[in-house]
Amino acid sequence: MNALLTPLVPSAKGRAAAFSVADLTKRFTAIGTGAVMTVLDRLNLTVGQNEFICILGPSGCGKSTFLNILAGLDPHYEGRIEVHGVVATGGKLPIRVGYLFQEPRLLPWLTAEQNVDFALSSCKVAREQWKTRKDEYFAMTGLDRFRGHHPHQMSGGMCQRLALVRSLCVEPDLLLMDEPFSGLDELTARRLRMDLLKIWNARKKTIVFVTHNSYEACYLSDRIFVMAAGVVREEIPINVPRPREYDDPRIFDLNRSVVRKFLEIAGDA
Repeated sequence: MNALLTPLVPSAKGRAAAFSVADLTKRFTAIGTGAVMTVLDRLNLTVGQNEFICILGPSGCGKSTFLNILAGLDPHYEGRIEVHGVVATGGKLPIRVGYLFQEPRLLPWLTAEQNVDFALSSCKVAREQWKTRKDEYFAMTGLDRFRGHHPHQMSGGMCQRLALVRSLCVEPDLLLMDEPFSGLDELTARRLRMDLLKIWNARKKTIVFVTHNSYEACYLSDRIFVMAAGVVREEIPINVPRPREYDDPRIFDLNRSVVRKFLEIAGDA
Protein backbone atom coordinates (compact mmCIF):
# COMPACT_ATOMS: atom_id res chain seq x y z
CA MET A 1 0.00 0.00 0.00
CA ASN A 2 1.19 3.51 -0.78
CA ALA A 3 2.32 5.39 2.32
CA LEU A 4 2.20 8.79 0.61
CA LEU A 5 -1.50 9.56 0.52
CA THR A 6 -3.37 12.75 -0.27
CA PRO A 7 -6.02 13.87 2.28
CA LEU A 8 -9.48 12.40 1.90
CA VAL A 9 -11.85 14.92 0.32
CA PRO A 10 -15.11 15.78 2.15
CA SER A 11 -18.43 14.40 0.95
CA ALA A 12 -21.11 16.62 -0.60
CA LYS A 13 -23.93 18.38 1.22
CA GLY A 14 -22.46 17.83 4.69
CA ARG A 15 -23.31 14.12 4.75
CA ALA A 16 -21.23 11.79 6.88
CA ALA A 17 -18.97 9.80 4.59
CA ALA A 18 -20.05 6.26 3.74
CA PHE A 19 -16.61 5.61 2.27
CA SER A 20 -13.62 7.43 0.83
CA VAL A 21 -10.83 6.40 -1.49
CA ALA A 22 -7.45 8.13 -1.61
CA ASP A 23 -4.78 7.67 -4.28
CA LEU A 24 -6.43 4.47 -5.46
CA THR A 25 -4.22 3.01 -8.15
CA LYS A 26 -4.61 -0.21 -10.10
CA ARG A 27 -2.15 -1.59 -12.64
CA PHE A 28 -2.25 -4.68 -14.83
CA THR A 29 0.81 -6.38 -16.28
CA ALA A 30 0.45 -7.96 -19.71
CA ILE A 31 1.40 -11.62 -19.91
CA GLY A 32 4.29 -12.15 -22.30
CA THR A 33 5.30 -8.54 -22.94
CA GLY A 34 5.40 -7.42 -19.32
CA ALA A 35 3.90 -4.09 -20.33
CA VAL A 36 2.21 -2.30 -17.42
CA MET A 37 -1.18 -0.62 -17.91
CA THR A 38 -2.47 1.83 -15.31
CA VAL A 39 -6.26 1.47 -15.12
CA LEU A 40 -6.88 3.63 -12.03
CA ASP A 41 -4.44 6.48 -11.48
CA ARG A 42 -4.45 7.95 -7.93
CA LEU A 43 -8.24 8.12 -7.82
CA ASN A 44 -9.75 10.23 -5.02
CA LEU A 45 -13.41 10.58 -4.09
CA THR A 46 -15.75 10.49 -1.12
CA VAL A 47 -19.34 9.23 -1.10
CA GLY A 48 -21.79 10.36 1.56
CA GLN A 49 -23.98 8.10 3.67
CA ASN A 50 -27.16 7.16 1.75
CA GLU A 51 -25.95 9.12 -1.27
CA PHE A 52 -26.75 7.98 -4.82
CA ILE A 53 -23.80 8.69 -7.09
CA CYS A 54 -23.25 7.80 -10.74
CA ILE A 55 -19.92 7.23 -12.42
CA LEU A 56 -20.05 8.23 -16.08
CA GLY A 57 -17.26 7.46 -18.49
CA PRO A 58 -16.23 5.81 -21.76
CA SER A 59 -15.42 2.10 -22.03
CA GLY A 60 -12.04 1.22 -20.61
CA CYS A 61 -11.74 4.18 -18.23
CA GLY A 62 -11.68 2.01 -15.08
CA LYS A 63 -15.31 2.19 -13.91
CA SER A 64 -15.89 -1.55 -13.50
CA THR A 65 -12.40 -2.06 -12.10
CA PHE A 66 -13.25 0.46 -9.40
CA LEU A 67 -16.47 -1.40 -8.52
CA ASN A 68 -14.62 -4.74 -8.39
CA ILE A 69 -12.17 -3.26 -5.88
CA LEU A 70 -14.99 -1.84 -3.74
CA ALA A 71 -16.72 -5.23 -3.85
CA GLY A 72 -13.59 -6.96 -2.56
CA LEU A 73 -13.20 -8.97 -5.77
CA ASP A 74 -9.77 -7.47 -6.47
CA PRO A 75 -7.57 -6.92 -3.39
CA HIS A 76 -4.45 -6.00 -5.37
CA TYR A 77 -4.31 -2.22 -5.49
CA GLU A 78 -2.38 0.73 -4.12
CA GLY A 79 -3.91 3.51 -2.06
CA ARG A 80 -6.51 3.56 0.67
CA ILE A 81 -10.20 2.80 1.09
CA GLU A 82 -11.75 4.08 4.31
CA VAL A 83 -15.23 3.08 5.50
CA HIS A 84 -16.76 4.90 8.48
CA GLY A 85 -13.27 5.82 9.63
CA VAL A 86 -11.92 2.26 9.30
CA VAL A 87 -9.26 1.54 6.65
CA ALA A 88 -10.10 -1.54 4.58
CA THR A 89 -7.44 -4.24 4.72
CA GLY A 90 -6.90 -7.23 2.49
CA GLY A 91 -9.41 -5.92 -0.03
CA LYS A 92 -12.32 -6.45 2.38
CA LEU A 93 -14.66 -3.59 3.28
CA PRO A 94 -16.00 -3.80 6.87
CA ILE A 95 -19.58 -3.50 5.62
CA ARG A 96 -22.00 -5.63 3.60
CA VAL A 97 -21.75 -4.89 -0.12
CA GLY A 98 -24.34 -5.80 -2.77
CA TYR A 99 -23.36 -6.01 -6.44
CA LEU A 100 -25.74 -5.86 -9.41
CA PHE A 101 -24.11 -6.71 -12.72
CA GLN A 102 -25.00 -5.97 -16.34
CA GLU A 103 -26.52 -9.47 -16.58
CA PRO A 104 -28.88 -10.87 -13.91
CA ARG A 105 -26.62 -13.89 -13.23
CA LEU A 106 -29.48 -15.93 -11.82
CA LEU A 107 -29.28 -19.65 -11.12
CA PRO A 108 -31.52 -21.14 -13.86
CA TRP A 109 -32.44 -24.31 -11.97
CA LEU A 110 -33.89 -22.31 -9.07
CA THR A 111 -37.17 -20.40 -8.95
CA ALA A 112 -37.23 -16.65 -8.42
CA GLU A 113 -37.80 -17.07 -4.70
CA GLN A 114 -35.15 -19.77 -4.40
CA ASN A 115 -32.61 -17.46 -6.06
CA VAL A 116 -33.29 -14.93 -3.33
CA ASP A 117 -33.19 -17.63 -0.65
CA PHE A 118 -29.75 -18.66 -1.91
CA ALA A 119 -28.43 -15.11 -1.39
CA LEU A 120 -30.02 -14.84 2.06
CA SER A 121 -28.48 -18.14 3.10
CA SER A 122 -25.06 -17.28 1.65
CA CYS A 123 -25.03 -13.98 3.56
CA LYS A 124 -26.12 -15.75 6.76
CA VAL A 125 -29.24 -13.64 7.20
CA ALA A 126 -31.33 -14.94 10.09
CA ARG A 127 -34.05 -17.18 8.65
CA GLU A 128 -36.79 -15.51 10.69
CA GLN A 129 -36.13 -12.32 8.66
CA TRP A 130 -36.42 -13.95 5.25
CA LYS A 131 -40.19 -13.74 4.78
CA THR A 132 -40.48 -10.07 5.76
CA ARG A 133 -37.64 -9.03 3.48
CA LYS A 134 -38.86 -11.08 0.53
CA ASP A 135 -42.45 -9.92 0.89
CA GLU A 136 -41.31 -6.30 0.91
CA TYR A 137 -38.95 -6.38 -2.06
CA PHE A 138 -41.00 -8.73 -4.24
CA ALA A 139 -43.96 -6.36 -3.71
CA MET A 140 -41.90 -3.22 -4.40
CA THR A 141 -40.66 -4.61 -7.73
CA GLY A 142 -43.99 -6.08 -8.88
CA LEU A 143 -42.67 -9.65 -8.84
CA ASP A 144 -44.77 -11.05 -6.01
CA ARG A 145 -46.84 -13.36 -8.23
CA PHE A 146 -43.75 -14.65 -10.07
CA ARG A 147 -41.96 -16.13 -7.07
CA GLY A 148 -42.46 -19.66 -8.36
CA HIS A 149 -41.26 -18.92 -11.89
CA HIS A 150 -37.86 -19.98 -13.20
CA PRO A 151 -35.66 -17.40 -14.97
CA HIS A 152 -36.43 -18.82 -18.43
CA GLN A 153 -40.12 -18.13 -17.78
CA MET A 154 -39.47 -14.44 -17.11
CA SER A 155 -38.63 -11.51 -19.39
CA GLY A 156 -35.23 -9.79 -19.37
CA GLY A 157 -36.63 -6.90 -17.38
CA MET A 158 -38.20 -9.21 -14.83
CA CYS A 159 -34.93 -11.11 -14.43
CA GLN A 160 -33.07 -7.87 -13.79
CA ARG A 161 -35.70 -6.84 -11.24
CA LEU A 162 -35.22 -10.22 -9.57
CA ALA A 163 -31.47 -9.60 -9.48
CA LEU A 164 -32.22 -6.29 -7.78
CA VAL A 165 -34.45 -8.05 -5.22
CA ARG A 166 -31.66 -10.54 -4.56
CA SER A 167 -29.18 -7.69 -3.97
CA LEU A 168 -31.52 -5.70 -1.72
CA CYS A 169 -32.84 -8.57 0.40
CA VAL A 170 -29.48 -8.98 2.11
CA GLU A 171 -29.79 -5.29 3.18
CA PRO A 172 -26.37 -4.14 1.94
CA ASP A 173 -24.76 -1.05 3.43
CA LEU A 174 -23.38 -0.26 -0.04
CA LEU A 175 -25.01 -1.25 -3.34
CA LEU A 176 -22.80 -1.35 -6.45
CA MET A 177 -24.55 -1.32 -9.83
CA ASP A 178 -22.57 -1.89 -13.03
CA GLU A 179 -24.68 -0.72 -15.99
CA PRO A 180 -27.58 -2.92 -14.83
CA PHE A 181 -30.09 -1.60 -17.39
CA SER A 182 -27.81 -1.31 -20.44
CA GLY A 183 -29.01 -4.56 -22.00
CA LEU A 184 -32.71 -3.69 -21.80
CA ASP A 185 -34.98 -1.84 -24.22
CA GLU A 186 -35.51 1.80 -23.32
CA LEU A 187 -39.10 1.42 -22.09
CA THR A 188 -38.15 -1.41 -19.73
CA ALA A 189 -35.03 0.42 -18.58
CA ARG A 190 -37.07 3.55 -17.89
CA ARG A 191 -39.50 1.58 -15.72
CA LEU A 192 -36.63 0.01 -13.78
CA ARG A 193 -34.95 3.38 -13.20
CA MET A 194 -38.19 4.70 -11.75
CA ASP A 195 -38.61 1.57 -9.61
CA LEU A 196 -35.03 1.89 -8.37
CA LEU A 197 -35.56 5.49 -7.26
CA LYS A 198 -38.77 4.56 -5.44
CA ILE A 199 -36.90 1.83 -3.56
CA TRP A 200 -33.96 4.14 -2.83
CA ASN A 201 -36.30 6.88 -1.55
CA ALA A 202 -37.94 4.33 0.75
CA ARG A 203 -34.86 2.47 1.95
CA LYS A 204 -32.05 5.05 1.57
CA LYS A 205 -29.08 2.90 0.55
CA THR A 206 -25.67 4.21 -0.46
CA ILE A 207 -25.47 3.44 -4.19
CA VAL A 208 -22.59 3.64 -6.66
CA PHE A 209 -24.05 3.28 -10.15
CA VAL A 210 -21.86 2.94 -13.25
CA THR A 211 -23.34 3.98 -16.60
CA HIS A 212 -22.62 5.21 -20.12
CA ASN A 213 -26.05 6.87 -20.23
CA SER A 214 -25.86 10.55 -19.26
CA TYR A 215 -29.64 10.99 -18.95
CA GLU A 216 -29.85 7.97 -16.68
CA ALA A 217 -27.12 9.50 -14.52
CA CYS A 218 -28.88 12.89 -14.36
CA TYR A 219 -32.21 11.32 -13.41
CA LEU A 220 -30.89 8.96 -10.75
CA SER A 221 -28.02 10.58 -8.95
CA ASP A 222 -27.12 13.19 -6.37
CA ARG A 223 -23.75 13.67 -8.03
CA ILE A 224 -22.08 12.49 -11.23
CA PHE A 225 -18.39 11.68 -11.32
CA VAL A 226 -17.07 11.84 -14.90
CA MET A 227 -14.14 9.47 -15.36
CA ALA A 228 -11.53 9.26 -18.09
CA ALA A 229 -8.17 7.47 -18.21
CA GLY A 230 -8.53 6.15 -14.68
CA VAL A 231 -9.19 9.45 -12.89
CA VAL A 232 -12.22 11.54 -11.95
CA ARG A 233 -12.08 14.51 -14.29
CA GLU A 234 -15.24 16.30 -13.18
CA GLU A 235 -17.77 16.22 -10.34
CA ILE A 236 -21.25 17.44 -11.31
CA PRO A 237 -23.91 18.04 -8.62
CA ILE A 238 -27.50 17.26 -9.63
CA ASN A 239 -29.59 20.00 -8.06
CA VAL A 240 -32.99 18.83 -9.32
CA PRO A 241 -35.19 18.27 -6.22
CA ARG A 242 -36.50 14.83 -5.34
CA PRO A 243 -38.86 13.16 -6.00
CA ARG A 244 -38.15 13.63 -9.70
CA GLU A 245 -40.35 13.29 -12.75
CA TYR A 246 -38.66 11.34 -15.55
CA ASP A 247 -39.51 13.98 -18.17
CA ASP A 248 -38.64 17.00 -16.04
CA PRO A 249 -37.28 19.66 -18.46
CA ARG A 250 -34.62 20.55 -15.89
CA ILE A 251 -33.17 17.06 -16.29
CA PHE A 252 -33.15 17.46 -20.08
CA ASP A 253 -31.32 20.79 -19.74
CA LEU A 254 -28.83 19.35 -17.29
CA ASN A 255 -28.27 16.34 -19.53
CA ARG A 256 -27.25 18.59 -22.43
CA SER A 257 -24.64 20.24 -20.22
CA VAL A 258 -23.38 16.87 -18.97
CA VAL A 259 -23.09 15.51 -22.52
CA ARG A 260 -21.06 18.55 -23.60
CA LYS A 261 -18.75 18.15 -20.63
CA PHE A 262 -18.49 14.40 -21.18
CA LEU A 263 -17.53 14.81 -24.84
CA GLU A 264 -15.00 17.48 -23.92
CA ILE A 265 -13.38 15.25 -21.31
CA ALA A 266 -13.51 12.09 -23.46
CA GLY A 267 -11.83 14.02 -26.27
CA ASP A 268 -9.01 15.07 -23.96
CA ALA A 269 -8.45 11.60 -22.49
